[in-house]
Amino acid sequence: MTGQKMENASQFAAYVPCATYFHDSDCVEYVKRDSLLVYDRVDQFLTLIFDGTGKQLVGFKLKGFKNLFTKQLAPMYRLNNRQFVGLVPALEAICQVLGGQLEDDDDRKQSYRAAMDLAANDNVSLSGAHLAALAA
Repeated sequence: MTGQKMENASQFAAYVPCATYFHDSDCVEYVKRDSLLVYDRVDQFLTLIFDGTGKQLVGFKLKGFKNLFTKQLAPMYRLNNRQFVGLVPALEAICQVLGGQLEDDDDRKQSYRAAMDLAANDNVSLSGAHLAALAA
């Protein structure tokens, strides 16, 4: 019986964190850990994702990504299926759109800084396959 349990356990692949574009909800989500998650919406663009305790940041969601991508990010890239687009520039572009609104709200500013730090530290990018969905 032990051999059967081990065989069943090996059928499940290890979780690999990656950024994913969801066409239906027009958002990009990155979660570094497969566990219980707590979502904390910051504003119309950003949602922070914490572990089950609500204390450790493990991901983020960016809403309205297609508009942001086509207007501000796509002109910087020659897109193909092997292309990767980092999400730090996406977060920076949102910060530019928000401008003074971030300067007036320290909590919101810190939320964007936390998401940018996570994206930079984990080298979070969106792959060409997801980018093709944006062009459609």
